[in-house]
Amino acid sequence: MKTLFSAVIMGIISGYAGVFVLNIAGLPGALMAGKAGRRSMRQFVFGSAISALGQSYVYLAYTAFTVNWTMLAVSKQGVSFFVWPIAFLAVIFPLFLNLIRARVEAREMEHASAQTEALHITFLSTLVGFFIFAFVPRVMEFVYNWVPYIE
Repeated sequence: MKTLFSAVIMGIISGYAGVFVLNIAGLPGALMAGKAGRRSMRQFVFGSAISALGQSYVYLAYTAFTVNWTMLAVSKQGVSFFVWPIAFLAVIFPLFLNLIRARVEAREMEHASAQTEALHITFLSTLVGFFIFAFVPRVMEFVYNWVPYIE
C-alpha cells in the first residue's frame, strides 16, 4: 500500500513540476527555432529537435529513477508484480497531460511552438525508454549514471 501511495504521489508531483522542468529543458531549442513568423522551416525543425533532445533527456532521467525504484520494490521489498503498470502510468500520464495542455494552448497561437512540437517526440521516447529501461537496466545505468539509484 505504501508503494502504491508513493507512486501516485510521484506522479502528481511530476505532473506539476514536469511543466517547469520540461520548459527549461526545451528552452535552448525554442530559442534556436527563432521568432515566430520570421523563421525558416529548417530553423524551426532544428529548434524542435534540440528541444526534443533536452526534454527527452530530462524526462527519461525521471523515467530511469521510477523504473529503478519499481525494480527495487518488486525484487527486494516483496511488492506485487502489478506495480509495473502503476509505475508506467506514473511516468506516462503526467507527460500525456502536459502534452494535452500544450496542444490546447497551441491552438490559441498563430504560429507553432518548438517546445510543443518537441513534446510529441518526448512522449514517444518516454514510451520506448520505459520498456528499454525495464528490460535492459544496464542502458539506464550507462546513460543516467548521475541519477540516484537504489540497490
